[in-house]
Amino acid sequence: MAAPVVFLGGLGLAVAILFILTRFGDATAQGESVTIQFSGSCTDEARPLLERRAAQIGMPAAMTNSTMETTLPDMENARVLVSALLVQKGEFEVQDDASKLVFTNAHIDEVAIDLDEAGMPVTFIKLNASARSLLREMEDSVTLVPLVDGSTFEKTTAADLRDEAVISLHSGVGMTADRMKRAADLAIILEHGPLPCTLSVERVTSR
Repeated sequence: MAAPVVFLGGLGLAVAILFILTRFGDATAQGESVTIQFSGSCTDEARPLLERRAAQIGMPAAMTNSTMETTLPDMENARVLVSALLVQKGEFEVQDDASKLVFTNAHIDEVAIDLDEAGMPVTFIKLNASARSLLREMEDSVTLVPLVDGSTFEKTTAADLRDEAVISLHSGVGMTADRMKRAADLAIILEHGPLPCTLSVERVTSR
């Protein structure tokens, strides 16, 4: 059986994610020092969130206006992977079987990463009191579909969610390392999201 889900906030989540990201390498390694230039209509508003996402990855980061100075993790293709993660919108939704919006990021209480019975990583979302109140009013048979940035995950029902109010986002298929990274990415963007607008990375340059 899988270990019980432990919900981790702050430093605890950072440690869990760092463990996953560095599982197959040196956890103390430092990668390339870079400057990341962001573009979008909300860079000022998004700055604190971008800095929190960077910190969660384990990157020391300082932002001035739309420019971030940081040190990337020592991982293959870090420029591309980290840039994509930092600007992922991070919009969480749960829709019912009539495609009606039921829950959003505002209903997230905590985020966790755990392993399923096959030893594969899963990202868990614990819903808050407001969401649990809505669940109590739903018919047991109502189907609920989680989405993150439009991508759908395994369906559940109101009856299944009512007791613990925990939604499971499975990490898909493929190599274990890839699935670990996907689970960590989901945890980061849901712990620190969504972005207030669409952002892009214009360029990444060495410092």
